[in-house]
Amino acid sequence: MSKGLTIVLGLALVWLTAWEIAGYFMRAAGTEKLAQAAHASTPATRLEPGADVRVEGTIAEGPTTLAPSSQKPCLAAVTRVGVTAQYKDSQGKTQRSYELVALRRVGPANIEIAVGEKRLELPLELWFPHDVESREMAELPERFGVTPDEIASARQRLLHGPGGGFSVSEGTIDAGTQVFVVGTLEQRADVLRLAPDRVLERVLVYPGSQADYVNEVRGSGGGLRIAGWIFALGVGPLPLMIIGAVLLLRSRPQA
Repeated sequence: MSKGLTIVLGLALVWLTAWEIAGYFMRAAGTEKLAQAAHASTPATRLEPGADVRVEGTIAEGPTTLAPSSQKPCLAAVTRVGVTAQYKDSQGKTQRSYELVALRRVGPANIEIAVGEKRLELPLELWFPHDVESREMAELPERFGVTPDEIASARQRLLHGPGGGFSVSEGTIDAGTQVFVVGTLEQRADVLRLAPDRVLERVLVYPGSQADYVNEVRGSGGGLRIAGWIFALGVGPLPLMIIGAVLLLRSRPQA
């Protein structure tokens, strides 16, 4: 075997290994999402302390506030502020690094969710929006309440340079929104308070129906699994198949 062919085969094996690893993790992520979909699809509507819940409800009325980034009226908002930096990777491609500066929550201390005649109480600190809007900023408005010390600390942790701008992502929720809720219930002073689900390890508040959520996660999980198999069985072995085809053609006797 020539030295050149040995090098090419070595590179092909490195390529195969990289895509096999990527395919494995994509299949694992897909399997996890399918498990989440299966968990969320099972009924759990017993509204009493200690019970697991997977129910549909409606965000109850409450005082209106302004979202820090969009300045839109809403019931509650979660805003993430980060510093960003651009850099060139080893292949000369432009990449970005990100470091969180601050997370801001505005709204009532507890969000109430109406399920029939009962109310479930969700602490604002446990709510993470499903959908967010992101924007880039050169400077941060004072209304974000971010201090220079917080920015300096984040920039010290930022990889690949001091950073030149900010990335802001924000999610909001409004009263009257139909939601699907997954969690467990605690009894707190005659209030049914939501706590993290034992499987998801968080409280899920999805803006839509149970069927919508299950279909979305199931579709995402199935897509990841298919992509993982394509990477492992198609993209990864491709260089080796090409090398094999070339060697086979060379080994044929000349006419």
